[in-house]
Amino acid sequence: MKKIISILTLAITLTSCASEPEFILIEKITDSDKNYTVKDFKEIKFKQSVEYDVQNLPNAISAYYGFIKNDQGEPNDYEIRFYESHKSAVENGEKYAKNISGENGCIKKECSFFLENLKHRQKVSEPSNVAGGAGNGIPIPKYQAYVIYGNFILLCPGYNQNEALKACTIIVKNLE
Repeated sequence: MKKIISILTLAITLTSCASEPEFILIEKITDSDKNYTVKDFKEIKFKQSVEYDVQNLPNAISAYYGFIKNDQGEPNDYEIRFYESHKSAVENGEKYAKNISGENGCIKKECSFFLENLKHRQKVSEPSNVAGGAGNGIPIPKYQAYVIYGNFILLCPGYNQNEALKACTIIVKNLE
């Protein structure tokens, strides 16, 4: 009898785990038939804080900093850079997105390719003496990932690349 109960419990556990849909992350670079503008982002509740001067961001049409609230109602900061086309975003913007994002993203004047409001691309690591903190209170890159979707580059926040790509994926799915 114990054996039957154990088998039933295992079967129920496996069935309940299998029914949860898998979250599929967006590809880092994806072409699109549509050319997007900041207006499209505002329709999904992007709150623009700053429009950057893109004079030193080669071939960019515009770039914005602002936030979108997540499912818990907390604001997450994003930077969006728009280009004439997908090809232009990849050829002219990817190098700049790589430079500023990820665990080793450059957030200092000495190495950053785009200095406009550099402070927006930083966050302070939580000191290790704060509950759950593992840092030392120094500035670290805010954007752990980016995606190039159609004619825009979206720099996404997160504690690691996977979390940031998930945030990017949610934003792009909301745009579609």
